[in-house]
Amino acid sequence: ESQTLELNSCSLMQIPDAVFSLMKLSHILHCNLSCNMITKISPRFGTCFSHITTLNLSSNRLSSIPKEVIKCSQLQSVDISINSFVVFPTILLEIKSITDIKAKNNFIADVDDEALEQHANLELVNLEENPLDQPTHARLSRVEGLRIVLTDRRVQEWEDLSC
Repeated sequence: ESQTLELNSCSLMQIPDAVFSLMKLSHILHCNLSCNMITKISPRFGTCFSHITTLNLSSNRLSSIPKEVIKCSQLQSVDISINSFVVFPTILLEIKSITDIKAKNNFIADVDDEALEQHANLELVNLEENPLDQPTHARLSRVEGLRIVLTDRRVQEWEDLSC
């Protein structure tokens, strides 16, 4: 029996209810929902996918993750790159097992650097190509104990007051 659920590039706007019914009987460890048009993850996800270790939600239209995802207590790696997140989903930091968060190419301007530093198992956070504000970028650049990947910050037009 496969331990991987591959539903990438299926033009999904949501996870079909039938998938949740099927997952109750399966022991899925890897879930790939990338390259769809998903705008929302059902709260049922955490219950039905409680054993997953890797979750790929990249290239969708997500802007939030339901709090029920904390039931995915073995989740180690999550990819939310190329979505519509404006706020870093701190719910992911409530999952003790998480080691790797990829959040490239979103619209995140601010991240709680202390929350990242305080997570016991977090090793990597990729925040490339996000419009991080200057104070956040500076604070994240100084974080020690984990690898934070950032894009070199360019001064935004509205920030340049030298004119």
